Amino acid sequence: MKNGLLGSGFSRGHSMIELCVCVALVGILLAQALPSLERIKQRQRLAATAATLFTDLQEARSLAVLHADSIQVRFYLHPNGACYLVHTGATGECQCDGSGLATCANTGRLLKSSWIAKADKLELKTNISALSFQARQGAVTSTGSIELSTSSGESIKQVVSIAGRVRTCSTSIALPQYPRC
Repeated sequence: MKNGLLGSGFSRGHSMIELCVCVALVGILLAQALPSLERIKQRQRLAATAATLFTDLQEARSLAVLHADSIQVRFYLHPNGACYLVHTGATGECQCDGSGLATCANTGRLLKSSWIAKADKLELKTNISALSFQARQGAVTSTGSIELSTSSGESIKQVVSIAGRVRTCSTSIALPQYPRC
């Protein structure tokens, strides 16, 4: 019964048990890989947000010198996240609410707003509430540091000097592309 129903075609195929074992092994491997992929995704989100913040701080300094007018960078921390605003006018003229919506009053003009939602699993911490880049040489009236961190403890810090220069460093070993703070 060489060519019968249970002939050579069945013996060369895979049984249901073998298929279930393979599916189980793939499932176990995926379960182990998913947390690593989430950490990589979170680390990339951290690096992208830190790079955007760095660029916005440098641009605020450049605009202050270019337009011979002071440029404000203001930070707001809310239960749902954090935001920062880049604007003209006095320090308190532009504000950000708990949903990331920015508004300006009087002569303030919003140049940029950025919302960092809690859902992104990033936290913004700062030792200042505002920076004011001055028209003369881009100096800043209040020095400070702004730190972005993940829930796993990786963090990138932007440090603004009195001259208005911004430098980036990391407090965690897991981010070797940044110098240590």
